[in-house]
Amino acid sequence: MTTEPSTEDGTAEEGPAGIPRYAVDPALIEAQGRSVSVVVVERLCDAALAKLKTPDAWRSLSFPQMRRLARESCGKQDDYLSARQPVLETVFRMLLVSPSGTLGLDDIHQTLTELWTTSPWPRHIGIDALQRVLDQAGRLGIGTVESK
Repeated sequence: MTTEPSTEDGTAEEGPAGIPRYAVDPALIEAQGRSVSVVVVERLCDAALAKLKTPDAWRSLSFPQMRRLARESCGKQDDYLSARQPVLETVFRMLLVSPSGTLGLDDIHQTLTELWTTSPWPRHIGIDALQRVLDQAGRLGIGTVESK
């Protein structure tokens, strides 16, 4: 994964049908001197935290283990993704609980649109604006997925 543009024209790496894909990249988080475990545990729901044997058990979990815990415990909770959260917080959580760990720009945009239009405070972000935001989200650990 990388936040650096991977094509000559400066666009993000694209998946099928030219849609860029994004994922949480632990290396981007660690490159800023932050702990991946701390960043992820702050986004775990109460149900996930309750599954831990001790309150500090998260410290010994790897990133894939923490993602699995979030996906299994938080992914289906109605309030895990909230229209009140900032856009990048929502996207980080979406990526954290995604079954594959990656999501295409179109899927992210659709989920945000559905979440926001059903809220008491409707918002909107165009897909091009969302891509620009996500392409600059490396400081939060969100990067584009390189195609193989």
